[in-house]
Amino acid sequence: MAKFIVVRGKKVLWNLLIVAMVVMALVYIFRVDEVPDSEREDLPDADSGVSQVVLVEPVTVRTIPTKFSEYKLERERMRSRQIELLQNLAYDGHTELERKEQAQTDLQTFIGKISRETEIENLLKAQGYLDALVLLEQDAITVVVPVTLVRDEAARIGELVHRLTGVRLERITIVDETVGV
Repeated sequence: MAKFIVVRGKKVLWNLLIVAMVVMALVYIFRVDEVPDSEREDLPDADSGVSQVVLVEPVTVRTIPTKFSEYKLERERMRSRQIELLQNLAYDGHTELERKEQAQTDLQTFIGKISRETEIENLLKAQGYLDALVLLEQDAITVVVPVTLVRDEAARIGELVHRLTGVRLERITIVDETVGV
């Protein structure tokens, strides 16, 4: 007895149509163009196994600096200088012991602050806010995002920052990009 498969619904038909169009598009994109007869004389015989020469030009991709990436770069330069200064104080043989201990404590605090800012920025990046900036202060946080936010998006960002840092919501400032800035 023969078995038949009955397919019902338009979804399967649409899916098959989309798959067929994708396959045709890929064949069209990746097909090798025929070489004109005037250029065939320069090519080796078909017996050698080589029928065409394809030239590939290298492409360079560069990111376009934005005000956010420029700010992050400048912030990293300043932080490097601050870390270097604290390291010099903490490990200098001529610095008094109390000052060395204070510099080591300041260095640990500073590195902790940087790692928390980076963690929050990476989580915001994972949510689609690619150039988000986070600035941690003693008891306040400022988050800058390069998009215009609606109330729900701002609430989600505020809740994320609150959950990660424990800072009260009223101490979290979220700055979004306004039109014309």
